Amino acid sequence: MSVTQTSSRARTYALYTGAPRQLACEVVASLPPHAPLIPAPAHQEQLLLESEVFYWVLSSQRNFFEFPFGIRYVQPTADGIRIHLESNASLDSLLAGLLPGRVNVGTGDEIHGLNGCRITARSERGIEIRRLGQPTSIRLTGPSRRAFQKSEAALAERIRDHGGEASWLAGDTWTDHERRWEDERQPLPYESTWREAAWLPSGLLRRLGLLHTVAVPQVVTGHEARLGEWWILELDHDAHTSLRRAELVQALADPEHGLPLELRGHRDLTPGASLGLILLKSPNNTATLQLRYDRFDYPVKPERAEMFAAIRRRISAVTGEAPLPAMPGCSATS
Repeated sequence: MSVTQTSSRARTYALYTGAPRQLACEVVASLPPHAPLIPAPAHQEQLLLESEVFYWVLSSQRNFFEFPFGIRYVQPTADGIRIHLESNASLDSLLAGLLPGRVNVGTGDEIHGLNGCRITARSERGIEIRRLGQPTSIRLTGPSRRAFQKSEAALAERIRDHGGEASWLAGDTWTDHERRWEDERQPLPYESTWREAAWLPSGLLRRLGLLHTVAVPQVVTGHEARLGEWWILELDHDAHTSLRRAELVQALADPEHGLPLELRGHRDLTPGASLGLILLKSPNNTATLQLRYDRFDYPVKPERAEMFAAIRRRISAVTGEAPLPAMPGCSATS
């Protein structure tokens, strides 16, 4: 492969994953000829676990971060995925969603987080999480070893203070509550609808960089619906930035690097305004992605001033906006 081709592929890899230029070049240089830049998981268990991770990424979004969800970049491989976090705060947020724990919800005990998952490796800059007995791997990196230890200890203490159990500390065995939760098929991935659509949340997680390299939202939130058949991303923009809807749709549906999605509709909720919906569906109708756009000027409190300044710098680095294709009579809600 020529230097020009390698450079071009590295730019594309960085676009989809958010990876720094040097890392993108290293990844591309190490790939076999004709290997996909954004590979799909080699094992169904990994794909299902990533779908759960994306669910908890959305569910754990409670704070403002420089990058969407506090994730600076991802590094997907066939055997797993690395998620590089921007700060200790984003570590606290995500770890609280991923590590499994028994919690009391008033009507009884539930398992919160990734049931049956354990921290199987630790390094100076991260941890690896695997599901017991399955070929899976989720690596979290970014903050220091001390930050990971502090965040994990604080989470375990909070769970115990509320009468729960930090299940991930049970070692290489399932806790009684985890086994019961699994045997009763409480986790969503046991639903056939979820399993058929799991490629979408997994694929979005592996292309998370697009939400800040192509799109320019201040904040991204979201949720799933219809047992995982629908995934909704809400992209909040400030009053003065472009929305770059067409650019994001093009990247998501790219035949080589994107996902098997087709643009089925788009509309403005207020004629002539920027608020609106975009609907993307798979050709086989197993999964649907809805993008919701809004503009909102968040109040910048003194304690948020530095964070919002960083968000504005990120947004200002991406410019230009193309129109969405005209689709007479289209609807983004059906």
